[in-house]
Amino acid sequence: MVFPQDVVGREEKIEEILKHLIGYKRGYVEPLISVFGRSGSGKSTLTKLVCENFDDAEYVFVNLRKAKTVFGSANQILSDLGEEPAKSAKGLNAAIDLIGDSIMSKLKKTGKKLFILVLDEIDVLFNDVRGKPSDFVYKLLVLEEKLRTAGIMVSIIAISNNLVRNFELDDRVRSRIGTCEVFFEPYKKDQVLDILRNISEKAFSVPIDDEVLQKCADVSSAEHGDARRAIELLKISSEIASFESVKIIP
Repeated sequence: MVFPQDVVGREEKIEEILKHLIGYKRGYVEPLISVFGRSGSGKSTLTKLVCENFDDAEYVFVNLRKAKTVFGSANQILSDLGEEPAKSAKGLNAAIDLIGDSIMSKLKKTGKKLFILVLDEIDVLFNDVRGKPSDFVYKLLVLEEKLRTAGIMVSIIAISNNLVRNFELDDRVRSRIGTCEVFFEPYKKDQVLDILRNISEKAFSVPIDDEVLQKCADVSSAEHGDARRAIELLKISSEIASFESVKIIP
C-alpha cells in the first residue's frame, strides 16, 4: 500500500490497522479491531483510506448514526451492502443471515478471501438498550466464525470515541473480541497546520495567508487537536470573506 501524499502524522496508525488485517495471508485476522480516539483525530478518514487502498479485500463502510435501533443497524449494513432491508417480522437472526449471504456473494464474484466490515460511530448502537446491542455484536462475531469455516475471513473495524471493551458487553462477547486496539491521539498543532495548508492549496484559487491557517490551528489545539474543527473554521471564514468581498484576516 502506498500512502497518499496528504496523509499527515498518521502513517503509524495506518500501519497498525494494516498489521491487524494482513494476517489473513497466514489464515487469520482479528475478528474485531477497536479504533478509538477523540472526535476530529482522523479515525474514520484514515480507516476508510486503508480500506480503499487495501486491494486484497472487499469492504463496506457503515455509519451507524443513521440507524436508531439495533435492527436498524442490521438494515443499515444491508443497505450499504446494496441489499434490500430485512423485514422486522423475521427477526434479527434473519437479517444477520442476509448480511452473511451478501458478504459471501461479493467475495465469490471477486475471488477475494477477506471482507472488512467497518462500523463507524458504533457507540450509537448502545443507546438502544431494548434492542440488546451486546447480543447484536455477538451475532456478528458468530457470523464471522461461521464464514471462517467456509473459507471466508471477516474482520470488523469498530470506530468510536471510546474503546469498544468499555461498552456494556456480555462476557461471551468480551472473550471473542480480544484486545486489538488502535488509539488515535489528538493531532498536534503543527500537524493540524500541515493539514490546513494541504487543504487550502487544493481548495482555494487564491493563496490563504499562513497566519490565518495558524490561527485556525491554534483554536483547534485549544480544543484537543480537533482537525475537523480547524477545517470548519477555515471553511466558515472563507465563506464570510467571500460574501463580504474581503480578505480573510487572523
